[in-house]
Amino acid sequence: MFPFFSAPKFKVDSKLEMLDIKTTLDSELAQYYLENYLNGKKSNSSFDNKIDQIHSEYSKQVPDRNILLEISKQTSLDFAAIYFTYKILKQKGNTKLQKDFLKYLNDARNNKLSFIKNEYDILLVPGFDYADNGHLTGADFAKPRVLLKNAGFNVRLVEIDPIGSVEENAIFLSETIRQSKNKKLLIGGASSAGPAIHLALGNYLKPNETKHVKAWLNLGGILQGSPLLDIFSKGFKGSLFDFVVWIKKWRMGSFDSMRSEISHARFRKNNIPKHILIMNYIGMSLSGNISRFASDKYRMMKDLGPNDGLALLPDLLAPNSLTILAEKSDHFFAEDPEIDIKTVALLKTIVSELNKK
Repeated sequence: MFPFFSAPKFKVDSKLEMLDIKTTLDSELAQYYLENYLNGKKSNSSFDNKIDQIHSEYSKQVPDRNILLEISKQTSLDFAAIYFTYKILKQKGNTKLQKDFLKYLNDARNNKLSFIKNEYDILLVPGFDYADNGHLTGADFAKPRVLLKNAGFNVRLVEIDPIGSVEENAIFLSETIRQSKNKKLLIGGASSAGPAIHLALGNYLKPNETKHVKAWLNLGGILQGSPLLDIFSKGFKGSLFDFVVWIKKWRMGSFDSMRSEISHARFRKNNIPKHILIMNYIGMSLSGNISRFASDKYRMMKDLGPNDGLALLPDLLAPNSLTILAEKSDHFFAEDPEIDIKTVALLKTIVSELNKK
């Protein structure tokens, strides 16, 4: 990852629980919070009092988009992103899950990762425009499919409409799941595939039609939409976006289905059966690690709170889920040179969690 976002640069080289964070941050307060406060090294009473107040006021929950925006206004984007990470890691089960993932990732790096019992079929749901640009964005899961097949899994790419709406793709996925009722399924999907999976599992399919679905890996799914699409829905930006959609022969309805208001309403109506293990994988999205693809979009959304270059961080979380954090990533996981083996390590983590049940 390369820091393309221009922001004040306060260097950090520290740990947050088991995460090694070596980057630059956008404020001295964020730097102090990560290096000192969260490691029990309080030495600045002014900073300590401010952070104490935030921890006290928002102590009982992982912050939603509104709370995180308020925190970022009081502090900075990076401070709020670090606070969000801290609260995620303190959620029940997430610290152990993060440790397990890092262990499996290290095994994968050393060619020591193995799957003892491959009883699951894997459905991978690709991201938007995967047919034409998936080889560039990673939306087609080409390399992870090969690695997972080599590990002994039966892997299938769900061939949704590359430029389809959330609803259209959820219908197609629902039928695919129905036709696979004799298999134990693990479902993975990234970015725009996330809301389609959420809608299929939580609304379009009846609970008894999901008994064979064991887990869902949500890779940065924009479950509550992208504020960028709201920004590009009016004024000069709207006209420019209309032109791009026309040139590329996309369908505006597909983008409308991922706008914030529509996505928020759809999100609230979905209710995924509790037997399905849900695991999120999201980028920590610190300013010093914002990629070239995310940089301009990150800036456009900075007044809305911490974001990964496409969505607000809290809006990437599925309900009743566990979460793994990528400390050096934003939304564009393809920029991570290890994303392919990380995808395999994530599947190993899910399988291990299922085997504990």
